[in-house]
Amino acid sequence: MTKFEDVDEAEFSLFKKKLVKLSSYSGKGTELISLYIPEDADRGSVMSQLTEETSQASNIKSPQTRKNVQGALRKIIGFLKTIDFKIPKRGLAIFCGNISEVEGKTDIRLFTVHPIKQLRTKLYWCDSKFHLDPLYEMIQPSDVYGVVAIDKNESTLAIISGKHYEIIGKFTSGYHGKFRAGGWSAKRFEHLREESEHEFYKRISEKMNSYFIQLGDKLKGIIVGGPGMTKNYFLNKELLDHRLKAKIIGLIDSSYTDEYGIREIIQKSDKLLKETDLIKEKEIIDKFMEEISKDGLAIYGEKEINEALEIGKVDRLLISEGLDWSVLRFRCNNCNHEIQIVDKEHKIETQKCEKCNYEMELIEEKDYIDYMLEKAAQTAAEVKVISTESSEGQQFLKAFGGLGALLRYK
Repeated sequence: MTKFEDVDEAEFSLFKKKLVKLSSYSGKGTELISLYIPEDADRGSVMSQLTEETSQASNIKSPQTRKNVQGALRKIIGFLKTIDFKIPKRGLAIFCGNISEVEGKTDIRLFTVHPIKQLRTKLYWCDSKFHLDPLYEMIQPSDVYGVVAIDKNESTLAIISGKHYEIIGKFTSGYHGKFRAGGWSAKRFEHLREESEHEFYKRISEKMNSYFIQLGDKLKGIIVGGPGMTKNYFLNKELLDHRLKAKIIGLIDSSYTDEYGIREIIQKSDKLLKETDLIKEKEIIDKFMEEISKDGLAIYGEKEINEALEIGKVDRLLISEGLDWSVLRFRCNNCNHEIQIVDKEHKIETQKCEKCNYEMELIEEKDYIDYMLEKAAQTAAEVKVISTESSEGQQFLKAFGGLGALLRYK
């Protein structure tokens, strides 16, 4: 599902992944720089500010912090020069600083983020954490669906948001079917059973009312499942808010009412949930598995996929969000030779120039998914970022290395 008018699913997934990664970094002092540049920002004023900040940083008392801040500022200036200040249409966010976790060791890295909405404000921020609030504000909650699994003894509530589900409530009834303690009359036991059943349904309804109503229009539907007729009895109790009852889109028979029941209901609701990212992702992985099993229009492996991309064979590129690789761009300040290296284990820090043996400078670090998005765009290949939340997504990462492709032709 496209999250915004001109942002596709892969770009949205990458954007969120970058924010999570950037939020994990912290500096030893106020040495992490965040720079937000709108598309129409004046080049002269931005460069002048960075030059002025470099000069002002000389007043920082800590020698190590002073060195790191000035080093980060020089790296940002150098990067802007290499791209000739060509800012993307929605603006550009640059994050740079010493992210080394080892005391006394310097590892100044530069990251770029392309906003998914128009960046309106120019901002410079230097702190112990990257300033990400303006980007987090761009992420709007996606459409959600409610799922209820219920029988006479147990109930589980969940929501589907994006590509995953989340359990939000578990309940047990406390009554025991047809069995009763000795000495109780059948009428007395039936009355207690009805009270217990009503209380059970009431607790579930109160949780649903308090949680789901606050979602407003983001809640697109509720599916109720479980064995037998309990789900029907529950809905007939008139305990649910009328706004939620209007959003019941299906009743599903399932064997279980715990988390397995939630999964079973989701699997059986593919037609009801066909517009959700969760079901769309399952369908594309199923298609990939089918083509692989019959040696059809599917491949996996880094080398095979890159070769297929080069000649335009890839129709849809599948990349796991769990693939935590980086693409490092180094430049030689002696002869200006540039290289790109895929860093799979985050161990590459320095590089010697193959032409003049001069120490090269790391000028940009890019997420591998971002790199592959650009590569796929050259031949109009669609990119699907596969989550690691589902069992299918986990299997794709473990069994196929998190890289796969559906082909246009053999």
